[in-house]
Amino acid sequence: MPMTEHASSHETESSQDPAERFRRGMLLLQRIGGVDFDGPINRLSRLSKDMARFTVEYPYGDVLSRPGLDLRLRQICTISALMAQASLQPQLKFHMEGLLNVGGTPDDLVELLFLSTAMLGFPIAIDSIGIVRDIFKERGLSFSPRKTDDDDGTDRYRRGLGTFRDLMGADPATFSASVAHMSAELARWALEFVFGDVMARDGLAKEDKHLAIISMLGATGNRSELLRLHLRAAVTSGVALASIAEAIMQLSVYAGFPAALNGFTLLSAVLEDPLVQHPTMTEPHRAPEVEDAVSESRQLRRSRGLAALAATSSASGEAVVHSFDDVAPEIGSLIVEFCYGDIFHRPGIDAKTRELTACAALAARGAATDVTPLRVHIRAAIKAGARKEEIVEILLNMLPYSGYPAIRQAMILAGEEFAAIEQ
Repeated sequence: MPMTEHASSHETESSQDPAERFRRGMLLLQRIGGVDFDGPINRLSRLSKDMARFTVEYPYGDVLSRPGLDLRLRQICTISALMAQASLQPQLKFHMEGLLNVGGTPDDLVELLFLSTAMLGFPIAIDSIGIVRDIFKERGLSFSPRKTDDDDGTDRYRRGLGTFRDLMGADPATFSASVAHMSAELARWALEFVFGDVMARDGLAKEDKHLAIISMLGATGNRSELLRLHLRAAVTSGVALASIAEAIMQLSVYAGFPAALNGFTLLSAVLEDPLVQHPTMTEPHRAPEVEDAVSESRQLRRSRGLAALAATSSASGEAVVHSFDDVAPEIGSLIVEFCYGDIFHRPGIDAKTRELTACAALAARGAATDVTPLRVHIRAAIKAGARKEEIVEILLNMLPYSGYPAIRQAMILAGEEFAAIEQ
């Protein structure tokens, strides 16, 4: 069958030959996997030769070998999608190592941890830091954290406004309007923390950030409004449409075809958006953001956060904060200043209720990345005055919403924490 003018080399008859797809896939797997590149495939083959073959032919022979995205960016997208699923640590480590094998840097890995705090939540970063640390140790990499920002933190809101306009190419007031009427704090934190603290970092290029975020949101699922917003931002900021399409296509490998099809549906809607087709059009008028708003100082938020940490999670929480010290100490600072200093100190609900809701949320997700935070918050709930029976009831209450396996796992973990406290 002759190639059309738009067809790639992957669409020729020879490229669809199973032997050729497997050969091409193994060559790419070798580049990504390094020394033991075929170890996982050989082990899988002992259980199912067909599954081993499928794993090489489609992900590597058909998708990752396509020319529309370089291998470093492909690995960034893969890592982002795997982090979003929260329970795929062996694959996550394999592809983090793969990023380094194809030209990525230790900084790339650390910056993806920062990005995950804003897009996926802190438990992802708390779990992933151990994987990154192991990789650095196994490879003998000496890594020095980037210099900590020494400003007083009062410019975070203004910095967030600027970063939003630069990265998203849109009006921050429009972005804030959908939630500001319900929670002015949430709208403000989105600009201060997400864009002022995390997105403002310069460790990743703009294209890297866009494709990583698209992969995180696409793999998470049920994030259509924000995924559409970030797809539009990628298009309007000049990321090649072919690169965006490749990142979405790659979701079919690491998050399934439904995630990829949803991504393409949203991309199609973005491309039909009049504001994208005609960039000179203006968005509907919104009340402008206050350009000269001053954020609370880092010192105030840190002091408040340390007090909240001591009153709740204490030693177990401090251990989590300090687990970032050697690789990404700023993430530890964000936990203190943002999680505890901005949120957990608030008086709207009492400390016990706050900790019980945290236990419920973490148990309900039931992901591998939530194990350590759930242990921390079970201990914090008891310290805040919760009885063991109340914690058990909170977990039981999640059964209809999360299913037996997740709550069984959480209940076993709670039992371990109760026993440890009694010793």
